[in-house]
Amino acid sequence: MSIYLDTNIFLNVIYKEQRFRSESAELLLKVHGEQVAAITSAVTLLEVILDMADSGFPDQVEAAVAAIEDLRGLGVVPLGKAMVKTAAEHVLEDRITIHDSYRLATALHSGASLFVTRDAGLAKKIAKYMEVGRQEV
Repeated sequence: MSIYLDTNIFLNVIYKEQRFRSESAELLLKVHGEQVAAITSAVTLLEVILDMADSGFPDQVEAAVAAIEDLRGLGVVPLGKAMVKTAAEHVLEDRITIHDSYRLATALHSGASLFVTRDAGLAKKIAKYMEVGRQEV
């Protein structure tokens, strides 16, 4: 089994966010050391790229994405047709954003045992589908 990592876990480390950086970095070190098996959606890479470009760090995007892709215990899951259909259902039924629904669909279709995020609103919406953690793994 693996855990699903939300985009904000990566951004905590990339932006060196005081409040969340140490917990997120510790978790990513466990993933890199293959102590924890993790997955994330290909949408995560898109969000990291766009967020960094919008935040004024376009020159650092390539290094950040490469660092994510180099995490040994992390699988980056592409979106398949079944995941897209599941994501659409969650947008319509649960009023989850498109990007959040892609994340949930990826976690569900990949058999993740835990969804790790620091987004309390998202955690609340998806808790009925799977276990949600706030970075503590």
